[in-house]
Amino acid sequence: MLFNRGSTLLAAVFSAGLTTAFENPVREPAPDPSLVFAGGNYHLTFTSYNRITIVRSNTLSGLPNGEQKTIWTDTNTTRSANMWAPELHQIDGVWYMFYSSCDASLSCCDSCSTRVLRGCDAAGPYDCEFQHLADLIPPEGSRGGLDNNFAFSIDGTFLEVPGFGRYHVLSIRDNEFNQALAITQLDTDSWTVGAWHVISIPDQPWERNITGANPPPSDDLIGVNEAPHPLYHGDDIWLCYSASNCATPNYSLGLLHWNGGDPLLKSSWDKTGQVFSQANGLYGTGHNSFFTSPDGTEIWNAFHATRNSAGSCGGDRFTSAQIVTFDENNTPNFGITQPLGEILTPPSGEAN
Repeated sequence: MLFNRGSTLLAAVFSAGLTTAFENPVREPAPDPSLVFAGGNYHLTFTSYNRITIVRSNTLSGLPNGEQKTIWTDTNTTRSANMWAPELHQIDGVWYMFYSSCDASLSCCDSCSTRVLRGCDAAGPYDCEFQHLADLIPPEGSRGGLDNNFAFSIDGTFLEVPGFGRYHVLSIRDNEFNQALAITQLDTDSWTVGAWHVISIPDQPWERNITGANPPPSDDLIGVNEAPHPLYHGDDIWLCYSASNCATPNYSLGLLHWNGGDPLLKSSWDKTGQVFSQANGLYGTGHNSFFTSPDGTEIWNAFHATRNSAGSCGGDRFTSAQIVTFDENNTPNFGITQPLGEILTPPSGEAN
């Protein structure tokens, strides 16, 4: 058995290239990952709670020991706590970091809001100095909650829809206090946002599991839709998102497919259901981002998971990466969550 396993490992390494074969996890701990390839390097950022960091490496296999630096801390205590879910986006040639954070003087989490840092126009974000640019909060009366004035928001992302414009998509509390997905127009000249429009609520059983029971009991009524991230392929646009409570093993990914209508309308987004979930000893598989291979021919899914069979919202979550494929109808296939330690072929075009 040892000889057979070693032969398989050796063959996999040679088929991928001696220095580029990789195995998951690609970084640990590393919850809520955002991974991009730019300027010849992978750049990974993730929740670090009291700061924002970037790790870079020219291979996925190098990320566990990659160069790392802190690119943001905050002396303003009204926004210095619980820095969650940083996301890297390049807009008009400039690197930006979207994230959420909370008031350090208050208990978590009603004071949390989505924000954006401005970087620079370097080839990769690692070389940028980042500065606070804006808090992405709509005017009073056009927010969330029971009275449309609850400013809580987390997990903000950037979406661009050809022919319609630019948008900020995030997780808020809706009028019934569901944790829902909302969208708003984003003006990238003034860096202001309009009213929040709810486009998805946790209305399916797989989105409403807060206790870890499978299937969830009828009284498991508090659902979660969070962590949206755009997926572009051909002429299709999706919003991938995470559902159910992160403290359960059932935290998993779903998709909203844009059907061509006004992106601010819920009717313009078709929910496809659960597409990626726990398997092979990985639990709570969610809060993902997408990145392209170095040669631009592949799309990959970077997601977090935990070894804890009960699920986790804490620091024991790690980042893994798997390829996404598309069928003849351009429907994405995320595959099955692969076990840790399996030798995998790296993204196409990765340096040897």
